[in-house]
Amino acid sequence: MEDIYKPHPNNPPHYFVSNAIYIVTGSVLYNRHLLTDDKHKSLVYEVLFERAAHWGWELEAWAILKNHYHFIARAPENALSLEKLIRQFHSKTAVELNKLDKTVGRKVWYNYWDTCITLETSYYARLHYVHLNPVKHRLVENAEEYPFCSYRWFLEKADDSFRDTVMSQPIDRVDVFDEFD
Repeated sequence: MEDIYKPHPNNPPHYFVSNAIYIVTGSVLYNRHLLTDDKHKSLVYEVLFERAAHWGWELEAWAILKNHYHFIARAPENALSLEKLIRQFHSKTAVELNKLDKTVGRKVWYNYWDTCITLETSYYARLHYVHLNPVKHRLVENAEEYPFCSYRWFLEKADDSFRDTVMSQPIDRVDVFDEFD
């Protein structure tokens, strides 16, 4: 397994590891609430899944909110493809969101942050965190009611012991960039 640090000007280096698990957060420029209706969120959701599948990233958790998103995914052999996935995801969704809003050329996305998860307990806590993110941002009282996050899917698909392990992890000290309102 080859680990690669890739520096970016004015940003910390990104750590790319084949077959590792990553958490990614992306934000809308100026923290604007561009994803307020179901049509906008559905578009972002669909393109995320399409681009992740295209690049071989296996999504394990996701939340599409009013002005940002989170996802957790397992990297393929070429973990450097995360940059391409995000670039295409942001580009395609920006074009389509601008068509919906009749604002051609508007810059939609600000940036994204990725972290390679290296500890098992961190993985469980971050899964828990992403599943419940719509509750944290007061979009719903029960994450199961929110169609643009993975919580309902997780409840239906995960085996009981894994679900219990994930949902028992405390999330009050999870260090994920999430300063959005």
